[in-house]
Amino acid sequence: MSMPVDRRTLIGGAAAFALAPTGLLAAPRRRPRLGIQLYTLMQLLDRDLEGTIAQVAAMGYREVETLGSFGGDPVRLREIFDRHGLVSPSQHIMPPGLYEVFDAGVAKRIDMATFEREFIAAFSFDRVEGLIEACAQQAKALGQTYIVWQISWPSQLETRAKIDALVKALNRAADTAHREGFTLAYHNHSQEFTKVGTDVPYDLILKGTNPDRLKFEMDLAWATAAKVDPVGYFRRYPGRFRMVHMKDVGADGNVRDPGTGIVPFKRIIPAAEKAGVEHFYVEYDVPKDPMATAKRAYGYLSPLL
Repeated sequence: MSMPVDRRTLIGGAAAFALAPTGLLAAPRRRPRLGIQLYTLMQLLDRDLEGTIAQVAAMGYREVETLGSFGGDPVRLREIFDRHGLVSPSQHIMPPGLYEVFDAGVAKRIDMATFEREFIAAFSFDRVEGLIEACAQQAKALGQTYIVWQISWPSQLETRAKIDALVKALNRAADTAHREGFTLAYHNHSQEFTKVGTDVPYDLILKGTNPDRLKFEMDLAWATAAKVDPVGYFRRYPGRFRMVHMKDVGADGNVRDPGTGIVPFKRIIPAAEKAGVEHFYVEYDVPKDPMATAKRAYGYLSPLL
């Protein structure tokens, strides 16, 4: 049945049509969907990969971020995601062989000094092209868009010369990712905000890297723990940030479930969207009850997006 149209409705519709680009009504922007960095559930994935992913999908998550392909076959992992209606826009760099080291470090089967040494060796600045090329093969199989450089250790940020070396390596890595059809992104911890002389390493990385090739994934908890306002960065550098980790932290500096710490998500989310952030991932470093954390995080954060 057709509905009567009054003059005001008709005029309003005509005005909207006239103002729309190319004479067509602009499609509404898709609202971002809450995702999860599967590292949050790492201990469960090691025991039951598909069962854990099925539970994540059942909670309502539709996007997941990976650690490479968790040491396994990326084709099989993609098939599991497909079966459960999940897509994976991004991965943290985890070349073949490093996942086992990472797993051992998280489980404290190796000491932190060994963990750091192995990690830095895998991310050697002399071999960043090969590192990115190896990860690109995983990312292609997983249908991903972003490859994320997930950590710079404090020892790599302690002098201006070391920071400059990191910046050069990131530019080379970003160029390689671009050639492979991907975008490199940089994920922070708190150490990037510790001043070296008068310089803030994070600012040097932002200013020294190619803005068209290198984007950023802001970890909200680590920035907040460093007494940094993520909103300020979003406003100063629109277009540089593509992802955020929706991690909360207490005043004591310890990671907490979203909504139970001091990260002001309700203030941050609109600013992040305005700055161009596309993907919002829950993350919690080694939670006591990973599945409960994932469920509570979805319940609190999903209505805010």
